[in-house]
Amino acid sequence: LANHGPQALNLWELVALIFRTGERHKGGHFEDVQELSKRVLAEAGFKGLFMQKDVSEIQENFFLQKRHAESIVAVSEICRRLHGKYDIFDASEPEKIFEKFRSLQKAKQEQCHVLHIDQNKKGVFSELVAMGSDSSVQVRPTDILRSAIWLGAREIMVVHNHSGCPEASKEDISWTLTLAKGAWELHQIKVSDHVIIGKGGYFSFAEKG
Repeated sequence: LANHGPQALNLWELVALIFRTGERHKGGHFEDVQELSKRVLAEAGFKGLFMQKDVSEIQENFFLQKRHAESIVAVSEICRRLHGKYDIFDASEPEKIFEKFRSLQKAKQEQCHVLHIDQNKKGVFSELVAMGSDSSVQVRPTDILRSAIWLGAREIMVVHNHSGCPEASKEDISWTLTLAKGAWELHQIKVSDHVIIGKGGYFSFAEKG
């Protein structure tokens, strides 16, 4: 790394630098850091590995000791925060949001973004908070609200994509109502819209009332 730079290393070698050590599993089998890094990458995929949020789940799913699971979560959180960016854009109506995020129509995975909105209906910050499969994305309210609380946003919008029709599903409706209610009651953060982008256009909760 010092001699040739990080670009010269394989992905498993970068992960090995994060792990530093191997693990001894139940039964006495020792998995050295090279074997460990290659196995976890193969099982999770690179993007999947660094979108992790729960230490216990990582321990269970990838048979890792707590120290290695905590390292993954810490790097995942750094990556998540780096996905966010300060950006000024018009958020006065759903069509403006659709135009900004139109590229999600071609995305191979469902994604969820949160936007911070100022008093002039300008977007001032956007953040990718989750990536899922080609047909779903799992997002917790804490993922949506974390940066808003951290940065003091009083109003947010949510944007995510469908691989097909943008029409909101029953799950989308229930999730959005629960998020909006909890965000306001617990943190006085207004969820002013949830825009779903799909083939042929978009769906806006604000427009549909």
